[in-house]
Amino acid sequence: AGQIYKELSAGREELLSVSIPEGLTVSKIAQRLEKAGVCGHKDFKAAAQGLEGFLFPDTYMLSPDSDAKKVVQIMTENFYKKISEIPSLAALASDKEKLKQTVTLASIIEREYRSADEAPLIASVFANRIKKGIGLYSCATVEYVITEVLGRPHPDIITYDDLKIQSPYNTYLNAGLPPAPICNPSLVALKAAAEPAKSDFYYFQLMDEAAGRHVFTKTLSEHVEQGAIFKTKKASR
Repeated sequence: AGQIYKELSAGREELLSVSIPEGLTVSKIAQRLEKAGVCGHKDFKAAAQGLEGFLFPDTYMLSPDSDAKKVVQIMTENFYKKISEIPSLAALASDKEKLKQTVTLASIIEREYRSADEAPLIASVFANRIKKGIGLYSCATVEYVITEVLGRPHPDIITYDDLKIQSPYNTYLNAGLPPAPICNPSLVALKAAAEPAKSDFYYFQLMDEAAGRHVFTKTLSEHVEQGAIFKTKKASR
């Protein structure tokens, strides 16, 4: 990850290196920190309440048995430092609601994109859907409901029944953005959310799992057609 942040405590020299990958939720970050011996899982979750999306993924140097509030402060300060370096994001820092919306969109992009160059296009699909007042139809939001809201294990596949789970985070049932971020996104996803590409696309689907490439389409019929082509190719391998 980027710059290493240090928490230096008086009389304590031993520091623990903890890497927080992009796209983790608060609860998963809490598990990593507890496993590393930095702070307790419950303490961190309590300190980070309401801050999903604002804990910047990075490599941190932290003292063992740190105060959870201090760790959260370090991560959120890192978030604001990072966005201050990107003009389109820095401009949002003074508008809390707009920033939260951008971070929420970025958190969904984070869980959907595989290749960084496609992130702005994925952002454009969601931006177009928001403008049209239709659901984002993101499986990532359903996964969040299953694992973080309902506390169930991560599903191998999303079923049709899963798409019907009643939750404000389910973007198959609700138009627009969910009420808050679903993970802590990278700068790639944050920048894409603030600067979506200009496109006429309303759909995308993964077409090359190995390369992490998606195909983008304008209409539902094109989307279905591309899905059928992908399934035919997959079956013939």
